[in-house]
Amino acid sequence: MSSHNLKERITEDWNWRSQEYTGRSDMYLQSEKQQRLWQQTLHGLISSQGERTLDILDVGTGPGFLALQFARMGHQVTGLDLSLSMLEIASEKAAQRQLNCTFLQGDAEALPFADCSFDIVANRHLLWTLPHPGRAIREWMRVLKPGGRLLIMDGDWTSRHLSRKQKLRIAMGHTLTFFTKGKIPWKGKGRGYDDMAHLLPFSGVDPGKVIALMEAAGLEEIKEYDVQHLLAADAESFPLAYRWSFIDSHRRFIVAGSKPE
Repeated sequence: MSSHNLKERITEDWNWRSQEYTGRSDMYLQSEKQQRLWQQTLHGLISSQGERTLDILDVGTGPGFLALQFARMGHQVTGLDLSLSMLEIASEKAAQRQLNCTFLQGDAEALPFADCSFDIVANRHLLWTLPHPGRAIREWMRVLKPGGRLLIMDGDWTSRHLSRKQKLRIAMGHTLTFFTKGKIPWKGKGRGYDDMAHLLPFSGVDPGKVIALMEAAGLEEIKEYDVQHLLAADAESFPLAYRWSFIDSHRRFIVAGSKPE
């Protein structure tokens, strides 16, 4: 499959799953505690840039999870995504909250921005979906200003490192979701990344791979940050089925690095 056709498939898939994905994404901010911890975490990640208004790019913004958080903090935010359905949702959320965000359609691996345009480039749950993750990180590095920060938030969504107990809990979570909702909402016959996994380098990423790609792109001061406090808050707020399916199973992480001055 050509790169162009693959990108079309990926775009169609996220358009198709946009409403369901948004519902799950909103669950990570449904309590005041979750919102407060995300604000504190993001502030800590960008505090080295000083107390000023930053130009921030949220790549693969989806329904605007990070973009809206950064805008709440008073920063100038641009969200970019291939999916127009996702961008419509993000724009509606920004309007409802009276937040100043700009949302654009674009490719995370070929950004429509000049060199050195942003103080911060951030993304969440994006890298595993990309055909060329190394190329993407080089692009994100290109549009960063000298001294700017790259924030990558992702996880290993596969079952390759899971214990039998963890796999059982996921199966139980899926079963409980089926009986309470009548279906597994993020599964669709012939749809989704299940039938494209062989075309992508990652179906789940670990911090070591991300750090290696960031080092190859020339980033410095690369560090993995703990997210256990976020997971604990999610565990308090998520329904039991989702705790079993997501929180207690797949490893999530944040890795950040800086562009040399």
